[in-house]
Amino acid sequence: MKKLTLFVFLLLISATAFAQSADEYFHSGAQSFINADLQSAINQVQNGLDQYPNDAKLNALMEKLQEEQEKQQQQQQNQEQQNQEQQGEQEQEQNQNEEQQDQENQQQESEGENQEQQDPQEMNPEQLESQQISKEDAEKILQALAQKEKELLKEFKKKKSAGSAKHDKDW
Repeated sequence: MKKLTLFVFLLLISATAFAQSADEYFHSGAQSFINADLQSAINQVQNGLDQYPNDAKLNALMEKLQEEQEKQQQQQQNQEQQNQEQQGEQEQEQNQNEEQQDQENQQQESEGENQEQQDPQEMNPEQLESQQISKEDAEKILQALAQKEKELLKEFKKKKSAGSAKHDKDW
């Protein structure tokens, strides 16, 4: 009988040695919250409340943790809503840009068709003058190009002759 009583006594002592007090649950939950681990803090405080359901500090901390969790969930929902709105705005802007581009393309195509359809004989004199160069202007352009070509050849020959000059031996 003494052995059984001693065994029960030792069992009770070891059980109380492993059990945490309400303060220990409170402190570990608070530390987890400080370290930005909200879910772990809630779990630790909930474990403490399972053993000490009437502890005022644990109950107060649990209320604060639940408020913080709701706040985070609300912020996350707001962020998701803003992201969705931004995506909607981007899609709308992209659609408007595509529509505008389509309209511009259609205008360019219709203008191109109009220009292709006009015969040089049907154009008024101003349009013909803007599309044609006079014979004198063409000759001036050709002369200027020939002169530029001569100048470039002279420069090229100067560079070539300057680079190929022989040097006397200096020893």
